[in-house]
Amino acid sequence: MFDAGVNLTRLYHGEVSLIEFFIERELGLITKWYRGHSLGNGEVSTIENRHEKPWVAAVDTFAIGGGCQYLLVMDRVVARSGAYVNLPARREGFLPGCGNMRLPRFVGEKVARQGIFFNRDIYVDSPEGRQIVDDLVVDEEGMQAAIADAVDALTATGPVGVNANRTEMRIGVEPLDTFRAYMANLSILQAKCMYSPAIIRNLEIAWDPKRRGGVK
Repeated sequence: MFDAGVNLTRLYHGEVSLIEFFIERELGLITKWYRGHSLGNGEVSTIENRHEKPWVAAVDTFAIGGGCQYLLVMDRVVARSGAYVNLPARREGFLPGCGNMRLPRFVGEKVARQGIFFNRDIYVDSPEGRQIVDDLVVDEEGMQAAIADAVDALTATGPVGVNANRTEMRIGVEPLDTFRAYMANLSILQAKCMYSPAIIRNLEIAWDPKRRGGVK
């Protein structure tokens, strides 16, 4: 597998905090992948001053929840035929991070709604899945070859050109102000979900904690 998302056992027991959602994932790992590291002095500027690099992801079987969100900030995605991605957070009672903002850019708003509101699995072999995945392979040998080809293509002319284009594309589709506005609202809405009694009910309906030792 690529990534199975948040640990629902820990979430059920209240061991996943709101800060963990934002600092460790949304504003930490994913933001560093997508925007790199700031080299500025903290001042807000139209001109970005960041250290970044391109990223390649490889999916063997599935990328669920946070795993799907990771793919949406990658520069190249290689996947094994038959794999799938999904964003089941709504079913469990919270929001799929920046998935609401980024998934529609790949598959369109209608399919994104089906995935987020109605738990649709998006198989990489489908037309919609091919909007998320760049290279589709059938075996491990093909996977390794596709990864090597992606790395070669991204590094062939050095980092300056690819990073400059990467920055401009990101600024065009997701300006920093847009990201900040989204995150400001997400912090409030996610808190309402995370600390609502409904989240326990939703987890017990959509996910069986007893089968996983969550309830005795």
